[in-house]
Amino acid sequence: MDPYIQPHKLFYYSPTYRVVICTSCRYAVQPAAIARHLKEIHHIYRSQRRPFIAYTESLILESPEKVRPPPPEDFPVPHLPVHQGWRCQAPRCGYLCISTKRMQSHWPAKHRCKGDRTRDWIAVPLQTFFRGSLLSYFTKEPSLRQQASVAMSFPSVTDDGELVTKFPYIKKLQRQYELDYIGTSILEHYFDATYKTFVTNHSTEQIWLDIVPTLAYDNPFLLHGILACTSLHMAYIFPAHRHIYNLQACSHQSTALPLFRFAIDHPTEQNCDSIVVFAHLLVIYSFASDTDSSNYSLFLVDDDSNGNVKNCLAIPQWLHFIRAGCSMLCDVWDKVENGPVSALAATWEDEIVVHDKSLPYMKHFLALIPGDSSWSSESISTYRNAATSLAESFAYLDSKDMESSITTWNVLGAWPLRIEDAYVDLLHERHPGALVLLAYYCIILKKLEKFWYFEGRAVKLISSIAGVLDERWHPSIQEAFERVIG
Repeated sequence: MDPYIQPHKLFYYSPTYRVVICTSCRYAVQPAAIARHLKEIHHIYRSQRRPFIAYTESLILESPEKVRPPPPEDFPVPHLPVHQGWRCQAPRCGYLCISTKRMQSHWPAKHRCKGDRTRDWIAVPLQTFFRGSLLSYFTKEPSLRQQASVAMSFPSVTDDGELVTKFPYIKKLQRQYELDYIGTSILEHYFDATYKTFVTNHSTEQIWLDIVPTLAYDNPFLLHGILACTSLHMAYIFPAHRHIYNLQACSHQSTALPLFRFAIDHPTEQNCDSIVVFAHLLVIYSFASDTDSSNYSLFLVDDDSNGNVKNCLAIPQWLHFIRAGCSMLCDVWDKVENGPVSALAATWEDEIVVHDKSLPYMKHFLALIPGDSSWSSESISTYRNAATSLAESFAYLDSKDMESSITTWNVLGAWPLRIEDAYVDLLHERHPGALVLLAYYCIILKKLEKFWYFEGRAVKLISSIAGVLDERWHPSIQEAFERVIG
């Protein structure tokens, strides 16, 4: 633990529940046990404990017995881990636990019969404020049956093997692709939760809920793209089973990509809408799979297949396709623009309109151009154009009418889709000006942190930039670094 950590950083106070949560241990600490927690867990001794004790004594804390679980709309509670667990489906029971063995023991002890895992309990995300004797799990929508986001659960079936589901598309897709129980449960999670995270307005809600499943019926790459992204969403929600869901995601994406490449090489009126949808899923997958263990960082990919550090970088596949997508689909673009997913396609062509003549950071960007001949005239021209475009993006996205409606697509459309290929070449060469601009773009990317698939990605990208940018240029990205890292 950081020896200089401030009390409010170690102990997160929730005025809603009147508890302090240790951000290091990730559970709530009983008011009477705070001093012991500091001493025994964090080895903070008497003289150093005083600021922490004074801070917690200034707070209104509830006794553990009176702390109530959050309403469904407030789940999950910040700073508490989310566990994959089980909820009993017996009427008026609702027993919660994280151990399958506990649930198997619960049924004969409480309900006097052996429970059936396909029917009598379902997987749910669980949290608890306290540990030890005060441990008490809660979940989202605890009073509703069959409403939880499902992880590692199996779809219900009738005695003759017929699938039981509230989503009609699941049964059709399950039969079309002969999905096993795991694949079907992932698909159920898409309809139950994941698709909602892609929705930006009423038009796109209909697309993701109704049109996309219909397109997936005839386009296998789209179905596997759905399952890949949904698996990553489940890995995010249920970190205890992250490895399992990441493997599922990788498997489905590996199946989807060759089929997708063939489709974009042979676009038709039958597959063009599915190509557009998959392009959106490709972006989400790339963001969500860009973890600490991955070998690239959104915009920067090591150009060495052996993983050795080289002097040049490549751009990732998703960015290449999004930038060139319209030209790849030019023969069928009229069909796309007038088709069922036109609202998604329109996000690629949004125009940047800036009313304010004052462009943020423009003076700073121009001041970085060296007065000597170290930059060629061509690179200076490319840098100026990219800097102007980035400054316009700041002005556009900082406008009052945009602040409340930031989406992944207008953040990407604000700059990466507008820059010249020549700038991408500079980035490929690790040109310092190109890297500085990308570092400042991370401030814009930070706006996407509210989406599960982008959490922590802006920090990782700017850290990657700092790692490849010559130290002489580090002062040039200082403000961007501070705004992103915090």
